[in-house]
Amino acid sequence: MMKLNQILSAGFVSMSLATLGLPAFAAPEIASGDRWLQGVDQSGCLSRADQFIQDIGVPSDGGEIDRTGYFDDGTFRILCYAAGSDSMVIVFSAHENSSEVASDFMQYVLNEIAY
Repeated sequence: MMKLNQILSAGFVSMSLATLGLPAFAAPEIASGDRWLQGVDQSGCLSRADQFIQDIGVPSDGGEIDRTGYFDDGTFRILCYAAGSDSMVIVFSAHENSSEVASDFMQYVLNEIAY
């Protein structure tokens, strides 16, 4: 009986450790893309990013050159780089389960900002 208890205890410990380790294997699906914005400077790019985030009504954070937003099971980051009177917008989108959702959302953001 003592041997059975030891085996069961070892099994439960192994299962517990495996359960803790599983989230580490679950990597988010990520998509990225960029678009050149002719005639739109960096502040204009950031203004478009802010308007986009306001339009979709999601929580967000912002920095000097970026905006980060949170939606359902994912996140996105919009970066705006200056290039004289033009700018480059780069979008990263991540989703917990679906590369298709991440990719579609990234394309949607680029299309909305580059209108």
